[in-house]
Amino acid sequence: MEKRVIIAVILSIALIVGWGYFMPQPAKNNVKAPIKNNKKLISSSSTGIKINLKKSAVNFKNKKNLNISIIPEKKLVFRNKLLRAGFYIPAGSIYSLSLKKYYYSPNNIKNKVNLQNASKINQVINFIPSQQSSSIKFIGKKIKKDSLKFSYEINKKILLIKKYEFSKKHNERYLIKLIIYAKNISKLPVLFRGNLDLSAGLNPDIKGKNNYLNYSSVIYINNKTITPNSVKPFKYTGNISFAGFSSKYFLLSVINPGSSAVYYQHNNIAAYKFHKKLLIAPGKSKQFIYNIFAGPKKLSLLDPVGHNVSSTLNFGFFSFLAIPLLHILEFFYKFVHNYGLAIILLVLCIRIVFYPLTYTGFKSMKQMQKLTPKINELREKYKDNKAELNKRIMEMYKESKVNPLGGCLPMLLQIPVFYGLYTTLGTSIQLRNAPLILWIHNLAAPDPYYILPILMGVTMLISQKMNPMVGDPTQAKIMLILPIVFTFIFINFPAGLLLYWTVNNILTIVQQYIINKKFA
Repeated sequence: MEKRVIIAVILSIALIVGWGYFMPQPAKNNVKAPIKNNKKLISSSSTGIKINLKKSAVNFKNKKNLNISIIPEKKLVFRNKLLRAGFYIPAGSIYSLSLKKYYYSPNNIKNKVNLQNASKINQVINFIPSQQSSSIKFIGKKIKKDSLKFSYEINKKILLIKKYEFSKKHNERYLIKLIIYAKNISKLPVLFRGNLDLSAGLNPDIKGKNNYLNYSSVIYINNKTITPNSVKPFKYTGNISFAGFSSKYFLLSVINPGSSAVYYQHNNIAAYKFHKKLLIAPGKSKQFIYNIFAGPKKLSLLDPVGHNVSSTLNFGFFSFLAIPLLHILEFFYKFVHNYGLAIILLVLCIRIVFYPLTYTGFKSMKQMQKLTPKINELREKYKDNKAELNKRIMEMYKESKVNPLGGCLPMLLQIPVFYGLYTTLGTSIQLRNAPLILWIHNLAAPDPYYILPILMGVTMLISQKMNPMVGDPTQAKIMLILPIVFTFIFINFPAGLLLYWTVNNILTIVQQYIINKKFA
């Protein structure tokens, strides 16, 4: 079979199959029916503890520089450059968590991505003491530029402080630290218990077709990834690296939470509980920290977190190529500030690197073209003797010093690079809502006017016609049909991938023109 038919078939099959493999699909919520009493597990008032409310003595005057606003009905909103977190008072829980630099659609940049992913949810993050038959007295709150602290007294035995720290460090962006401080203020030892709750909606209930938060629950335990989907509370035990909710582009997860986690779903809401138990001596105190990542799935943000969190970015089999290509793409972006232009520069570099292989392949095809008339004569002469035909053709190749695979191998060597770039462009959040020019406002979405798919098909057809004709006329006609087939396959692919393929075709045409003149 002629070499380009082989390559086209490989690419066609791999693209169709690979798209479903490389591109994460929306999580399916298979909850069949609500379970009794599960609703109270997800509510922020699920502790069964009476809360005595007292007005805080904290003075909020002269705190404009803290970017904090107090909202009626016992709510508080905290803002920094990256996050907007809504808190309930006196519960000290986060009920909403939005990313200030990410929005759902370029047409409405005010509609920021909300990681809670559900409007009717009482808490996203909270630590709840579990002392039964106790009362909790809310002492007050203290707010600083990058932290909030809530203080409680439990049954006159435990002084509890919940402190949320929003990191300012460059390598810890989007990392929230929940510090739990418990002090025994009684004269007897106290067994202190509590649960960290993490909740979110699995499917978005925000209006609009461009919502990207179709969450899948995920636990990385004992060096493997598990996707929990249980209506009844199910306990996982082992070495838990992280547990939370992952979408194609965003992650809300507790990092290294301990050795056990209880997971359950109720309708669209999913939740985790991470239990903590401490024996505290009289007058002594103990402290522990929960690290919570709440942000975009960018490799530069996930790698510093550690604990296998970067595994939520799936670059597929060719990740060893995809990750370096992503770094190169980000390098170009620093200079041009447009990911579309960065893709063009990246393709240009790839074509330059592979030019010697392209030249070698084209030279081999020219040599094969010269032998085509003689090969056709042999086919006619030995049409009833395939063994003798193959023998004669191989002898002709040997005498002419032609490698029949010479034109095929250089292109096959480029396929891993192509798929590395394919997964990079299809998975990276960098292209989400990233504009190119004019009508392309989102490189991660299909071209709304199908201009790029058509350009890709036309440039591919031109490239095919510029190739030396090798083989019989029937194969040549099949090759001319492939651009039409590829156009329909790619028509709903993200614009970033189509831009890559179109620019690659144009550069191929330029190279073919230069080489054709040399061999003319």
